[in-house]
Amino acid sequence: MHVKSKVSDMGKGKKLESHENSTSYYDNDIDMSDMESEQWENLLFKLNDSKRYRRTVGSIAGSCLTAAIPLLASMKQEECLVALNIVEDGIVTLAKVEEAYRHEKETKEAIEEVIRSYSLYQLQDSLDAAEEGTDENRLLPAMNKIWPFLVACVRNKNPVAVRRCLSVISSVVLICGGDFFSRRFHTDGPHFWKLLSTSPLQKKPFSKEDRTPLQLPYRSAPTSSGDSMSEISNLKVQVAVLNMVAHLSENKRSTSALQIVLKKVSGLVVGIAFSGVKGLHDASINALRGLASIDSDLIWLLLADVYYTLKKKDLPSPPISGLPQISKILPPPLSPKGYLYVQYGGQSFGFDIDYPSVETVFKKLRSQIFTNQLYI
Repeated sequence: MHVKSKVSDMGKGKKLESHENSTSYYDNDIDMSDMESEQWENLLFKLNDSKRYRRTVGSIAGSCLTAAIPLLASMKQEECLVALNIVEDGIVTLAKVEEAYRHEKETKEAIEEVIRSYSLYQLQDSLDAAEEGTDENRLLPAMNKIWPFLVACVRNKNPVAVRRCLSVISSVVLICGGDFFSRRFHTDGPHFWKLLSTSPLQKKPFSKEDRTPLQLPYRSAPTSSGDSMSEISNLKVQVAVLNMVAHLSENKRSTSALQIVLKKVSGLVVGIAFSGVKGLHDASINALRGLASIDSDLIWLLLADVYYTLKKKDLPSPPISGLPQISKILPPPLSPKGYLYVQYGGQSFGFDIDYPSVETVFKKLRSQIFTNQLYI
């Protein structure tokens, strides 16, 4: 911004001097060129210093990430939490390093224009020294290496580490953009959605995959294979997953990460919202509110499919005589497994429908979201 302002001021000054007589103009132009040459040379020195500083910061952040990434798969909670903190800070740093590079590039282009306009060709060598290198694309390559270890962290089922990991994922997806994670959520999403599809009030036998979490070969003292999360720990983990869904779906920069798995996630969240698990009620409402910002029609159908089936009487009449009844649009299923949310989200383990919750969720979201869209 400083360079752009300076270029703008120089342009205004040159226009003013063009109205003066030719002798006065050329005398002042020589003095101005000498003075501007020194000023722009100093700016070039600052630009080169900025480039070196940025590259140093980027290299340090990259080294810290390289050291921390394997620890994300550690079975030791302390190591894993420290690694997650480093990863989050490292990704923030690399994003700012790339932003600084974009500012440097714009500054360099502005200075090139000044050199051409004022024939300050003696500064060209200093400008060439500010040429960009091949190390400016750091963020997404680093994230590509980190992602499998974030998945491993979730699979290790340490409740504290899993909750922190989900928070880090919310942060990095927002920084890197949802497009980068769309295929990754489609491929690795089951490891996250599995945390939502199991009732915290009902124990299930662990599969072989569950009993053998990914471990580093040089790590010792693994956790007991038969241990499972307590009910309250499981609830907190599910709240963290729901919060992650809400954060990703509410921000336009990250919504594309969930597009390909929207039906699956929406079905699971609706099932949780309709259950009688009070500890998940607020988080599931927030997640549905976020998902509705992506596709409000989908969320309305999933909610109305259950609400109007259970209501059975006092169904609203169509607003226009030519429209079919609700029962024709959403025919009642033959069994609870026939609900849309179950078909989209998969079989729900232990989440039974609680009618008061169904009524509360539907009416709350109808007043907050759907009513405003009736006539759009």
